[in-house]
Amino acid sequence: MSLKRIPKPGTETAAALIGTAFSATLLVLTAINSGPLWRDETATLNLAHMPSVRDVWHNLPFDSCPLLWLLLVRACGTLGLTNGDLAIRFLGLAIGLFFLTSLWLCQRWIGGRTPTLSIALLGGLPLVIFVVGANRPYGLASCLLVLSFGKIWRVLESSTTSRILSAYVICLLFAHCLYYDIIFLGAMLAAGTLVAIRRQQWKILWTMAGIGLLAGASLLIYLPIIGGVPLYLPFWRSPVFNAATLWSGLRDALAARSSANPDGAIGPQIWIWIALLLVGTIVAVMTLRTRVRLTKPEIASESPNRKRSDLALFCVASMVLGIIGYLGFLLKVQFFMQPWHCVEVLIFCAICVDGILGASWPALRPWGLMRIGFLFVMMILNAGPAWAEAHARRSNLDVVAAFLGHNASVGDLIVLQDTWEGITFNRYYRGQAQWLTVPPIDSHEVHRIDLVIGKMSQPETMIPALRTIANTLASGQHVWLVGSIPIERSKDAPPGPTPLPPPPSEMPTGWWGGSYLYWWNQQVTTLLLDHAQQGKIETIAALGPVNHFEDVSVVQFTGYKPGTE
Repeated sequence: MSLKRIPKPGTETAAALIGTAFSATLLVLTAINSGPLWRDETATLNLAHMPSVRDVWHNLPFDSCPLLWLLLVRACGTLGLTNGDLAIRFLGLAIGLFFLTSLWLCQRWIGGRTPTLSIALLGGLPLVIFVVGANRPYGLASCLLVLSFGKIWRVLESSTTSRILSAYVICLLFAHCLYYDIIFLGAMLAAGTLVAIRRQQWKILWTMAGIGLLAGASLLIYLPIIGGVPLYLPFWRSPVFNAATLWSGLRDALAARSSANPDGAIGPQIWIWIALLLVGTIVAVMTLRTRVRLTKPEIASESPNRKRSDLALFCVASMVLGIIGYLGFLLKVQFFMQPWHCVEVLIFCAICVDGILGASWPALRPWGLMRIGFLFVMMILNAGPAWAEAHARRSNLDVVAAFLGHNASVGDLIVLQDTWEGITFNRYYRGQAQWLTVPPIDSHEVHRIDLVIGKMSQPETMIPALRTIANTLASGQHVWLVGSIPIERSKDAPPGPTPLPPPPSEMPTGWWGGSYLYWWNQQVTTLLLDHAQQGKIETIAALGPVNHFEDVSVVQFTGYKPGTE
Protein backbone atom coordinates (compact mmCIF):
# COMPACT_ATOMS: atom_id res chain seq x y z
CA MET A 1 0.00 0.00 0.00
CA SER A 2 1.52 3.33 -1.02
CA LEU A 3 1.60 6.29 1.30
CA LYS A 4 -0.76 8.18 -1.00
CA ARG A 5 -3.46 5.60 -0.40
CA ILE A 6 -3.20 5.75 3.38
CA PRO A 7 -6.17 7.74 4.73
CA LYS A 8 -5.45 10.74 6.86
CA PRO A 9 -5.20 10.15 10.63
CA GLY A 10 -8.52 11.95 11.09
CA THR A 11 -10.46 9.28 9.19
CA GLU A 12 -10.89 6.94 12.15
CA THR A 13 -11.80 9.83 14.39
CA ALA A 14 -14.50 10.89 11.94
CA ALA A 15 -15.84 7.32 11.78
CA ALA A 16 -15.91 7.04 15.58
CA LEU A 17 -17.70 10.39 15.80
CA ILE A 18 -20.33 9.14 13.36
CA GLY A 19 -20.83 6.05 15.53
CA THR A 20 -21.00 8.19 18.66
CA ALA A 21 -23.54 10.52 17.05
CA PHE A 22 -25.68 7.52 16.07
CA SER A 23 -25.55 6.25 19.67
CA ALA A 24 -26.36 9.69 21.06
CA THR A 25 -29.35 9.94 18.72
CA LEU A 26 -30.62 6.59 20.01
CA LEU A 27 -30.28 7.78 23.59
CA VAL A 28 -32.18 10.99 22.84
CA LEU A 29 -34.99 9.03 21.18
CA THR A 30 -35.06 6.65 24.12
CA ALA A 31 -35.49 9.53 26.56
CA ILE A 32 -38.35 10.90 24.48
CA ASN A 33 -40.15 7.60 23.84
CA SER A 34 -39.59 5.61 27.05
CA GLY A 35 -42.66 7.11 28.66
CA PRO A 36 -43.57 5.90 32.16
CA LEU A 37 -41.24 4.44 34.71
CA TRP A 38 -41.54 0.69 35.01
CA ARG A 39 -41.52 -1.12 38.36
CA ASP A 40 -37.74 -1.20 39.00
CA GLU A 41 -37.40 2.47 38.11
CA THR A 42 -40.43 3.43 40.18
CA ALA A 43 -39.14 1.53 43.20
CA THR A 44 -35.79 3.32 42.88
CA LEU A 45 -37.52 6.71 42.71
CA ASN A 46 -39.75 5.89 45.69
CA LEU A 47 -36.77 4.73 47.73
CA ALA A 48 -34.70 7.80 46.88
CA HIS A 49 -37.54 10.17 47.79
CA MET A 50 -38.51 8.65 51.13
CA PRO A 51 -39.07 11.24 53.88
CA SER A 52 -35.59 10.94 55.36
CA VAL A 53 -32.21 9.40 54.62
CA ARG A 54 -32.84 7.15 57.64
CA ASP A 55 -35.91 5.76 55.85
CA VAL A 56 -33.82 5.19 52.73
CA TRP A 57 -31.27 3.27 54.78
CA HIS A 58 -33.90 1.10 56.49
CA ASN A 59 -35.42 0.14 53.13
CA LEU A 60 -32.08 -0.41 51.37
CA PRO A 61 -32.29 -4.22 51.77
CA PHE A 62 -35.23 -4.16 49.35
CA ASP A 63 -33.09 -2.82 46.52
CA SER A 64 -29.97 -4.20 44.87
CA CYS A 65 -27.70 -1.16 44.98
CA PRO A 66 -25.73 0.93 47.50
CA LEU A 67 -26.52 4.54 48.23
CA LEU A 68 -24.73 6.52 45.49
CA TRP A 69 -27.40 6.50 42.79
CA LEU A 70 -30.20 6.92 45.34
CA LEU A 71 -28.52 9.97 46.84
CA LEU A 72 -27.96 11.44 43.38
CA VAL A 73 -31.66 11.02 42.51
CA ARG A 74 -32.61 12.44 45.89
CA ALA A 75 -30.36 15.47 45.37
CA CYS A 76 -31.83 16.05 41.92
CA GLY A 77 -35.31 15.83 43.44
CA THR A 78 -34.39 18.44 46.04
CA LEU A 79 -33.39 20.73 43.18
CA GLY A 80 -36.64 19.98 41.37
CA LEU A 81 -34.93 18.05 38.59
CA THR A 82 -36.75 14.71 39.05
CA ASN A 83 -40.34 15.79 39.66
CA GLY A 84 -41.86 13.89 36.75
CA ASP A 85 -41.32 11.06 34.32
CA LEU A 86 -39.86 13.31 31.63
CA ALA A 87 -37.41 14.85 34.10
CA ILE A 88 -36.25 11.37 35.10
CA ARG A 89 -35.79 10.51 31.43
CA PHE A 90 -33.60 13.55 30.86
CA LEU A 91 -31.49 12.63 33.88
CA GLY A 92 -31.06 9.22 32.25
CA LEU A 93 -30.16 10.91 28.98
CA ALA A 94 -27.46 12.94 30.75
CA ILE A 95 -26.01 9.71 32.17
CA GLY A 96 -26.13 8.06 28.74
CA LEU A 97 -24.29 10.92 27.07
CA PHE A 98 -21.80 10.93 29.93
CA PHE A 99 -21.20 7.24 29.22
CA LEU A 100 -20.31 7.97 25.60
CA THR A 101 -18.02 10.77 26.78
CA SER A 102 -16.35 8.42 29.26
CA LEU A 103 -15.49 6.01 26.43
CA TRP A 104 -13.62 8.79 24.63
CA LEU A 105 -11.88 9.96 27.80
CA CYS A 106 -10.79 6.45 28.70
CA GLN A 107 -9.33 5.78 25.27
CA ARG A 108 -7.43 9.05 25.37
CA TRP A 109 -6.10 8.24 28.84
CA ILE A 110 -4.76 4.85 27.76
CA GLY A 111 -3.07 6.34 24.70
CA GLY A 112 -5.53 5.63 21.89
CA ARG A 113 -7.05 8.00 19.39
CA THR A 114 -10.69 6.95 19.42
CA PRO A 115 -12.92 4.35 21.16
CA THR A 116 -13.78 2.80 17.79
CA LEU A 117 -14.20 -0.78 19.00
CA SER A 118 -16.06 0.26 22.16
CA ILE A 119 -18.53 2.30 20.12
CA ALA A 120 -18.88 -0.55 17.64
CA LEU A 121 -19.61 -3.13 20.35
CA LEU A 122 -21.71 -1.01 22.71
CA GLY A 123 -23.05 2.04 20.90
CA GLY A 124 -25.85 0.27 19.03
CA LEU A 125 -26.46 -2.65 21.38
CA PRO A 126 -30.14 -2.57 22.45
CA LEU A 127 -29.23 -3.74 25.97
CA VAL A 128 -26.95 -0.73 26.51
CA ILE A 129 -29.59 1.63 25.17
CA PHE A 130 -32.15 0.10 27.53
CA VAL A 131 -29.91 0.16 30.60
CA VAL A 132 -27.68 3.24 30.64
CA GLY A 133 -30.52 5.76 30.57
CA ALA A 134 -32.83 3.96 33.00
CA ASN A 135 -33.56 5.18 36.52
CA ARG A 136 -31.28 2.50 37.94
CA PRO A 137 -27.62 2.60 39.02
CA TYR A 138 -26.34 0.58 36.05
CA GLY A 139 -25.78 3.62 33.83
CA LEU A 140 -23.73 5.54 36.39
CA ALA A 141 -21.85 2.35 37.28
CA SER A 142 -20.97 1.89 33.61
CA CYS A 143 -19.59 5.43 33.39
CA LEU A 144 -17.48 5.07 36.51
CA LEU A 145 -16.26 1.63 35.43
CA VAL A 146 -14.85 3.10 32.23
CA LEU A 147 -13.35 6.10 34.01
CA SER A 148 -11.81 3.92 36.72
CA PHE A 149 -10.13 1.78 34.06
CA GLY A 150 -8.60 4.83 32.40
CA LYS A 151 -7.59 6.47 35.69
CA ILE A 152 -5.82 3.38 37.01
CA TRP A 153 -3.81 3.20 33.80
CA ARG A 154 -2.89 6.88 34.08
CA VAL A 155 -1.52 6.20 37.56
CA LEU A 156 0.52 3.35 36.09
CA GLU A 157 1.90 5.72 33.46
CA SER A 158 2.78 8.48 35.91
CA SER A 159 2.01 8.41 39.62
CA THR A 160 1.57 12.13 40.14
CA THR A 161 -0.37 13.34 43.16
CA SER A 162 -3.26 14.67 41.08
CA ARG A 163 -3.62 11.39 39.18
CA ILE A 164 -3.53 9.32 42.34
CA LEU A 165 -6.13 11.50 44.11
CA SER A 166 -8.49 11.48 41.12
CA ALA A 167 -8.12 7.69 40.84
CA TYR A 168 -8.99 7.33 44.53
CA VAL A 169 -12.14 9.44 44.14
CA ILE A 170 -13.43 7.82 40.95
CA CYS A 171 -12.73 4.26 42.13
CA LEU A 172 -14.38 5.00 45.47
CA LEU A 173 -17.52 6.30 43.77
CA PHE A 174 -17.50 3.31 41.41
CA ALA A 175 -17.49 0.86 44.33
CA HIS A 176 -20.70 2.45 45.66
CA CYS A 177 -22.78 2.02 42.50
CA LEU A 178 -23.42 -1.74 42.64
CA TYR A 179 -22.30 -4.23 45.26
CA TYR A 180 -20.51 -6.45 42.75
CA ASP A 181 -18.56 -3.52 41.25
CA ILE A 182 -15.85 -4.37 43.75
CA ILE A 183 -15.16 -7.44 41.58
CA PHE A 184 -14.32 -5.36 38.52
CA LEU A 185 -12.42 -2.81 40.59
CA GLY A 186 -10.41 -5.62 42.17
CA ALA A 187 -9.64 -7.04 38.71
CA MET A 188 -8.34 -3.67 37.48
CA LEU A 189 -6.26 -3.10 40.60
CA ALA A 190 -4.82 -6.63 40.44
CA ALA A 191 -3.88 -6.07 36.80
CA GLY A 192 -2.28 -2.74 37.73
CA THR A 193 -0.34 -4.51 40.48
CA LEU A 194 1.01 -7.01 37.94
CA VAL A 195 2.25 -4.16 35.77
CA ALA A 196 3.82 -2.43 38.78
CA ILE A 197 5.59 -5.63 39.84
CA ARG A 198 6.82 -6.17 36.29
CA ARG A 199 8.28 -2.68 36.27
CA GLN A 200 9.46 -2.97 39.88
CA GLN A 201 7.62 0.25 40.71
CA TRP A 202 6.78 -0.40 44.36
CA LYS A 203 5.22 3.00 44.99
CA ILE A 204 2.56 2.28 42.37
CA LEU A 205 2.02 -1.17 43.86
CA TRP A 206 1.19 0.40 47.21
CA THR A 207 -1.04 2.92 45.45
CA MET A 208 -3.05 0.06 43.90
CA ALA A 209 -3.31 -1.58 47.32
CA GLY A 210 -4.38 1.71 48.90
CA ILE A 211 -7.19 2.26 46.39
CA GLY A 212 -8.45 -1.28 46.96
CA LEU A 213 -8.28 -1.00 50.74
CA LEU A 214 -10.12 2.35 50.77
CA ALA A 215 -12.87 1.11 48.46
CA GLY A 216 -13.24 -2.14 50.38
CA ALA A 217 -13.27 -0.42 53.78
CA SER A 218 -15.90 2.06 52.61
CA LEU A 219 -18.24 -0.83 51.84
CA LEU A 220 -18.15 -2.01 55.44
CA ILE A 221 -21.06 0.32 56.19
CA TYR A 222 -23.22 -2.09 54.18
CA LEU A 223 -22.43 -5.11 56.34
CA PRO A 224 -25.87 -4.94 58.03
CA ILE A 225 -27.47 -4.93 54.56
CA ILE A 226 -25.27 -7.69 53.18
CA GLY A 227 -25.80 -9.72 56.35
CA GLY A 228 -29.50 -9.94 55.53
CA VAL A 229 -28.92 -11.20 52.00
CA PRO A 230 -29.11 -14.92 52.96
CA LEU A 231 -32.66 -14.34 54.17
CA TYR A 232 -33.83 -13.13 50.75
CA LEU A 233 -31.44 -14.93 48.41
CA PRO A 234 -33.58 -18.11 48.07
CA PHE A 235 -36.51 -15.96 46.93
CA TRP A 236 -34.61 -14.78 43.82
CA ARG A 237 -32.41 -17.83 43.29
CA SER A 238 -33.16 -19.98 40.26
CA PRO A 239 -34.16 -23.54 41.23
CA VAL A 240 -32.31 -24.75 38.13
CA PHE A 241 -29.01 -22.96 37.54
CA ASN A 242 -26.16 -24.31 35.45
CA ALA A 243 -23.77 -23.36 32.67
CA ALA A 244 -26.67 -23.29 30.20
CA THR A 245 -28.30 -20.58 32.34
CA LEU A 246 -25.19 -18.39 32.02
CA TRP A 247 -24.99 -19.01 28.29
CA SER A 248 -28.65 -18.19 27.67
CA GLY A 249 -28.33 -15.02 29.75
CA LEU A 250 -25.32 -13.87 27.76
CA ARG A 251 -26.99 -14.83 24.48
CA ASP A 252 -30.10 -12.82 25.36
CA ALA A 253 -27.99 -9.82 26.35
CA LEU A 254 -26.21 -9.86 22.97
CA ALA A 255 -29.18 -11.00 20.89
CA ALA A 256 -29.62 -7.52 19.38
CA ARG A 257 -33.38 -7.42 19.76
CA SER A 258 -35.46 -4.78 21.47
CA SER A 259 -37.04 -5.24 24.88
CA ALA A 260 -40.42 -5.12 23.16
CA ASN A 261 -39.54 -8.12 20.97
CA PRO A 262 -38.00 -10.79 23.25
CA ASP A 263 -38.80 -13.58 20.79
CA GLY A 264 -37.10 -11.95 17.82
CA ALA A 265 -34.36 -13.57 15.82
CA ILE A 266 -30.96 -13.96 17.48
CA GLY A 267 -28.20 -12.40 15.43
CA PRO A 268 -24.53 -13.38 15.16
CA GLN A 269 -23.42 -10.78 17.71
CA ILE A 270 -22.51 -13.26 20.44
CA TRP A 271 -20.13 -15.08 18.10
CA ILE A 272 -18.63 -11.78 16.99
CA TRP A 273 -17.98 -10.86 20.62
CA ILE A 274 -16.43 -14.23 21.41
CA ALA A 275 -14.21 -14.08 18.33
CA LEU A 276 -13.07 -10.56 19.16
CA LEU A 277 -12.30 -11.48 22.77
CA LEU A 278 -10.21 -14.42 21.57
CA VAL A 279 -8.39 -12.25 19.04
CA GLY A 280 -7.73 -9.62 21.69
CA THR A 281 -6.38 -12.23 24.11
CA ILE A 282 -4.12 -13.76 21.44
CA VAL A 283 -2.80 -10.36 20.38
CA ALA A 284 -2.13 -9.43 24.01
CA VAL A 285 -0.19 -12.65 24.62
CA MET A 286 1.78 -12.17 21.39
CA THR A 287 2.60 -8.60 22.42
CA LEU A 288 3.87 -9.79 25.78
CA ARG A 289 5.99 -12.53 24.21
CA THR A 290 7.43 -10.11 21.63
CA ARG A 291 8.43 -7.69 24.35
CA VAL A 292 10.08 -10.41 26.42
CA ARG A 293 12.05 -11.64 23.42
CA LEU A 294 13.12 -8.33 21.93
CA THR A 295 13.32 -5.69 24.64
CA LYS A 296 16.61 -5.29 26.47
CA PRO A 297 16.51 -4.66 30.21
CA GLU A 298 18.24 -1.30 29.91
CA ILE A 299 15.60 0.16 27.61
CA ALA A 300 13.66 2.86 29.40
CA SER A 301 10.07 2.31 30.47
CA GLU A 302 9.02 5.08 28.06
CA SER A 303 9.78 2.83 25.08
CA PRO A 304 6.72 2.44 22.80
CA ASN A 305 7.18 -1.33 22.81
CA ARG A 306 7.31 -1.34 26.59
CA LYS A 307 4.15 0.79 26.87
CA ARG A 308 2.31 -1.40 24.38
CA SER A 309 3.37 -4.52 26.25
CA ASP A 310 2.37 -3.14 29.65
CA LEU A 311 -0.99 -1.94 28.35
CA ALA A 312 -1.63 -5.37 26.83
CA LEU A 313 -0.85 -6.98 30.18
CA PHE A 314 -3.10 -4.53 32.03
CA CYS A 315 -6.02 -5.04 29.63
CA VAL A 316 -5.86 -8.82 29.27
CA ALA A 317 -5.30 -9.39 33.01
CA SER A 318 -8.20 -7.06 33.88
CA MET A 319 -10.48 -8.81 31.41
CA VAL A 320 -9.61 -12.36 32.46
CA LEU A 321 -9.79 -11.62 36.19
CA GLY A 322 -13.00 -9.62 35.79
CA ILE A 323 -14.72 -12.37 33.81
CA ILE A 324 -13.62 -15.10 36.24
CA GLY A 325 -14.62 -13.05 39.28
CA TYR A 326 -18.03 -12.12 37.91
CA LEU A 327 -18.78 -15.67 36.76
CA GLY A 328 -17.90 -16.82 40.27
CA PHE A 329 -20.33 -14.25 41.69
CA LEU A 330 -23.14 -15.38 39.39
CA LEU A 331 -22.52 -19.03 40.25
CA LYS A 332 -22.66 -18.11 43.93
CA VAL A 333 -25.93 -16.16 43.89
CA GLN A 334 -27.58 -18.24 41.09
CA PHE A 335 -30.07 -15.54 40.13
CA PHE A 336 -32.28 -15.82 37.10
CA MET A 337 -30.19 -14.18 34.41
CA GLN A 338 -31.62 -10.85 33.33
CA PRO A 339 -30.01 -8.92 30.45
CA TRP A 340 -28.89 -6.06 32.69
CA HIS A 341 -26.86 -8.51 34.78
CA CYS A 342 -24.48 -8.72 31.81
CA VAL A 343 -24.14 -5.06 30.91
CA GLU A 344 -21.10 -4.20 33.05
CA VAL A 345 -19.10 -7.28 32.16
CA LEU A 346 -19.74 -6.55 28.47
CA ILE A 347 -18.61 -2.95 28.87
CA PHE A 348 -15.55 -4.14 30.78
CA CYS A 349 -14.63 -6.57 28.00
CA ALA A 350 -15.22 -3.94 25.31
CA ILE A 351 -12.86 -1.35 26.81
CA CYS A 352 -10.23 -4.02 27.49
CA VAL A 353 -10.34 -5.22 23.88
CA ASP A 354 -10.26 -1.61 22.71
CA GLY A 355 -7.14 -1.10 24.80
CA ILE A 356 -5.45 -4.11 23.19
CA LEU A 357 -6.54 -3.66 19.55
CA GLY A 358 -7.12 0.09 19.51
CA ALA A 359 -4.69 1.96 21.73
CA SER A 360 -1.94 -0.61 21.17
CA TRP A 361 -2.26 -0.34 17.37
CA PRO A 362 -3.09 3.31 16.70
CA ALA A 363 -1.77 3.59 13.14
CA LEU A 364 -4.46 3.71 10.47
CA ARG A 365 -2.84 1.64 7.76
CA PRO A 366 -4.40 -1.82 7.90
CA TRP A 367 -5.47 -1.85 11.56
CA GLY A 368 -7.38 1.42 11.61
CA LEU A 369 -9.17 0.51 8.40
CA MET A 370 -10.17 -2.81 9.93
CA ARG A 371 -11.53 -1.05 13.02
CA ILE A 372 -13.51 1.38 10.85
CA GLY A 373 -14.93 -1.48 8.82
CA PHE A 374 -15.86 -3.35 11.99
CA LEU A 375 -17.60 -0.25 13.36
CA PHE A 376 -19.84 0.11 10.33
CA VAL A 377 -20.59 -3.61 10.16
CA MET A 378 -21.77 -3.57 13.78
CA MET A 379 -23.79 -0.40 13.21
CA ILE A 380 -25.58 -2.06 10.32
CA LEU A 381 -26.22 -5.26 12.30
CA ASN A 382 -27.60 -3.41 15.33
CA ALA A 383 -29.37 -0.54 13.58
CA GLY A 384 -32.83 -2.15 13.28
CA PRO A 385 -33.13 -3.53 16.83
CA ALA A 386 -31.48 -0.43 18.29
CA TRP A 387 -33.94 1.83 16.50
CA ALA A 388 -36.82 -0.32 17.78
CA GLU A 389 -35.45 -0.14 21.32
CA ALA A 390 -35.21 3.63 21.11
CA HIS A 391 -38.95 3.75 20.39
CA ALA A 392 -40.10 1.21 23.02
CA ARG A 393 -42.10 2.27 26.05
CA ARG A 394 -40.92 0.96 29.43
CA SER A 395 -44.45 0.06 30.55
CA ASN A 396 -48.09 0.28 29.56
CA LEU A 397 -49.37 0.32 33.13
CA ASP A 398 -49.81 4.09 32.96
CA VAL A 399 -52.25 3.64 30.08
CA VAL A 400 -53.94 0.73 31.88
CA ALA A 401 -54.21 2.78 35.06
CA ALA A 402 -55.81 5.66 33.14
CA PHE A 403 -58.25 3.26 31.45
CA LEU A 404 -59.28 1.67 34.74
CA GLY A 405 -59.50 5.05 36.42
CA HIS A 406 -62.10 5.98 33.83
CA ASN A 407 -63.95 2.66 33.50
CA ALA A 408 -63.71 0.87 36.88
CA SER A 409 -66.38 2.15 39.24
CA VAL A 410 -66.71 2.14 43.01
CA GLY A 411 -67.49 -1.42 44.08
CA ASP A 412 -65.40 -2.96 41.29
CA LEU A 413 -62.22 -4.84 42.10
CA ILE A 414 -58.89 -4.62 40.25
CA VAL A 415 -56.56 -7.59 40.67
CA LEU A 416 -52.92 -7.33 39.56
CA GLN A 417 -51.32 -10.69 38.88
CA ASP A 418 -47.92 -9.64 40.20
CA THR A 419 -47.07 -7.79 43.40
CA TRP A 420 -44.24 -5.90 41.72
CA GLU A 421 -46.58 -4.55 39.03
CA GLY A 422 -48.42 -2.97 41.93
CA ILE A 423 -45.42 -0.66 42.39
CA THR A 424 -46.00 0.90 38.98
CA PHE A 425 -49.80 0.77 39.25
CA ASN A 426 -49.66 2.57 42.58
CA ARG A 427 -47.76 5.43 40.92
CA TYR A 428 -50.21 5.98 38.09
CA TYR A 429 -53.67 4.85 39.26
CA ARG A 430 -56.01 7.63 40.35
CA GLY A 431 -59.36 5.82 40.27
CA GLN A 432 -61.69 4.92 43.12
CA ALA A 433 -62.09 1.18 42.63
CA GLN A 434 -60.44 -1.10 45.17
CA TRP A 435 -57.33 -2.90 43.95
CA LEU A 436 -55.07 -5.63 45.26
CA THR A 437 -52.11 -7.66 44.08
CA VAL A 438 -51.22 -11.34 44.00
CA PRO A 439 -50.31 -11.92 46.76
CA PRO A 440 -52.01 -9.10 48.67
CA ILE A 441 -49.50 -7.00 50.63
CA ASP A 442 -49.85 -3.63 52.34
CA SER A 443 -46.90 -1.76 50.79
CA HIS A 444 -46.24 -0.97 47.13
CA GLU A 445 -43.43 1.55 47.35
CA VAL A 446 -40.43 -0.78 46.95
CA HIS A 447 -39.85 -4.51 46.42
CA ARG A 448 -40.98 -5.69 49.87
CA ILE A 449 -39.55 -9.17 49.63
CA ASP A 450 -40.05 -9.69 53.36
CA LEU A 451 -43.82 -9.30 53.06
CA VAL A 452 -44.06 -11.71 50.13
CA ILE A 453 -41.88 -14.27 51.92
CA GLY A 454 -44.22 -13.96 54.89
CA LYS A 455 -47.16 -14.78 52.63
CA MET A 456 -45.35 -17.87 51.33
CA SER A 457 -45.35 -19.26 54.86
CA GLN A 458 -49.15 -18.94 55.10
CA PRO A 459 -51.04 -21.54 52.99
CA GLU A 460 -54.28 -19.54 53.22
CA THR A 461 -52.70 -16.32 51.95
CA MET A 462 -55.11 -15.95 49.02
CA ILE A 463 -58.33 -16.98 50.80
CA PRO A 464 -59.40 -13.41 51.79
CA ALA A 465 -58.63 -12.15 48.28
CA LEU A 466 -60.58 -15.01 46.68
CA ARG A 467 -63.57 -14.21 48.89
CA THR A 468 -63.37 -10.57 47.85
CA ILE A 469 -63.30 -11.58 44.18
CA ALA A 470 -66.31 -13.89 44.61
CA ASN A 471 -68.27 -11.30 46.56
CA THR A 472 -67.55 -8.64 43.94
CA LEU A 473 -68.88 -10.87 41.16
CA ALA A 474 -71.89 -11.95 43.23
CA SER A 475 -72.80 -8.32 43.91
CA GLY A 476 -73.00 -7.59 40.18
CA GLN A 477 -69.78 -5.59 40.04
CA HIS A 478 -66.80 -6.14 37.75
CA VAL A 479 -63.48 -7.80 38.46
CA TRP A 480 -60.61 -6.45 36.32
CA LEU A 481 -57.67 -8.83 36.04
CA VAL A 482 -54.42 -7.06 35.07
CA GLY A 483 -51.20 -8.81 34.15
CA SER A 484 -49.28 -10.90 31.67
CA ILE A 485 -49.79 -14.40 33.12
CA PRO A 486 -52.03 -16.55 30.83
CA ILE A 487 -55.55 -16.96 32.16
CA GLU A 488 -55.84 -20.70 31.79
CA ARG A 489 -56.04 -23.70 34.03
CA SER A 490 -52.84 -25.65 34.55
CA LYS A 491 -52.68 -28.79 32.41
CA ASP A 492 -51.97 -30.92 35.47
CA ALA A 493 -54.65 -29.36 37.66
CA PRO A 494 -57.75 -31.42 38.57
CA PRO A 495 -61.23 -29.88 38.09
CA GLY A 496 -62.42 -27.52 40.75
CA PRO A 497 -60.61 -24.96 42.90
CA THR A 498 -56.82 -24.99 43.06
CA PRO A 499 -55.70 -26.48 46.40
CA LEU A 500 -53.70 -24.49 48.92
CA PRO A 501 -49.96 -24.35 48.21
CA PRO A 502 -47.65 -26.39 50.43
CA PRO A 503 -45.19 -24.68 52.76
CA PRO A 504 -41.77 -23.86 51.27
CA SER A 505 -40.19 -26.81 53.08
CA GLU A 506 -42.40 -29.15 51.01
CA MET A 507 -42.30 -27.19 47.73
CA PRO A 508 -39.89 -28.77 45.19
CA THR A 509 -38.53 -25.30 44.40
CA GLY A 510 -38.18 -24.30 48.05
CA TRP A 511 -38.39 -20.58 48.77
CA TRP A 512 -38.24 -19.47 45.14
CA GLY A 513 -40.99 -16.86 44.71
CA GLY A 514 -41.88 -17.76 41.11
CA SER A 515 -43.55 -21.04 42.06
CA TYR A 516 -45.81 -19.36 44.58
CA LEU A 517 -46.70 -16.54 42.20
CA TYR A 518 -47.85 -19.10 39.64
CA TRP A 519 -49.73 -21.13 42.27
CA TRP A 520 -51.52 -18.09 43.71
CA ASN A 521 -52.54 -16.96 40.23
CA GLN A 522 -53.88 -20.45 39.53
CA GLN A 523 -56.16 -19.99 42.54
CA VAL A 524 -57.45 -16.72 41.09
CA THR A 525 -57.74 -18.14 37.58
CA THR A 526 -59.73 -21.24 38.55
CA LEU A 527 -62.12 -19.14 40.61
CA LEU A 528 -62.79 -16.76 37.73
CA LEU A 529 -63.05 -19.49 35.09
CA ASP A 530 -65.41 -21.56 37.25
CA HIS A 531 -67.63 -18.80 38.60
CA ALA A 532 -67.53 -15.73 36.35
CA GLN A 533 -70.28 -15.71 33.73
CA GLN A 534 -68.37 -13.69 31.20
CA GLY A 535 -64.79 -12.61 30.51
CA LYS A 536 -63.94 -9.83 28.09
CA ILE A 537 -60.45 -8.86 26.94
CA GLU A 538 -60.14 -5.08 26.84
CA THR A 539 -58.31 -3.38 24.00
CA ILE A 540 -55.98 -0.76 25.43
CA ALA A 541 -53.62 0.73 22.88
CA ALA A 542 -50.27 2.08 24.00
CA LEU A 543 -48.34 4.71 22.07
CA GLY A 544 -45.86 2.29 20.56
CA PRO A 545 -44.21 -1.06 21.35
CA VAL A 546 -43.86 -1.90 25.05
CA ASN A 547 -41.03 -3.44 27.08
CA HIS A 548 -42.01 -7.08 27.58
CA PHE A 549 -41.10 -6.98 31.27
CA GLU A 550 -44.16 -4.85 31.93
CA ASP A 551 -46.58 -5.23 29.04
CA VAL A 552 -49.89 -6.14 30.69
CA SER A 553 -53.38 -6.84 29.41
CA VAL A 554 -56.78 -6.32 31.06
CA VAL A 555 -59.63 -8.82 31.24
CA GLN A 556 -63.03 -7.80 32.63
CA PHE A 557 -65.03 -10.50 34.42
CA THR A 558 -68.72 -10.09 35.20
CA GLY A 559 -71.55 -12.18 36.64
CA TYR A 560 -71.43 -15.03 39.10
CA LYS A 561 -72.19 -18.75 38.75
CA PRO A 562 -72.66 -20.44 42.11
CA GLY A 563 -70.84 -23.73 42.58
CA THR A 564 -69.39 -26.08 45.13
CA GLU A 565 -66.48 -24.45 46.93
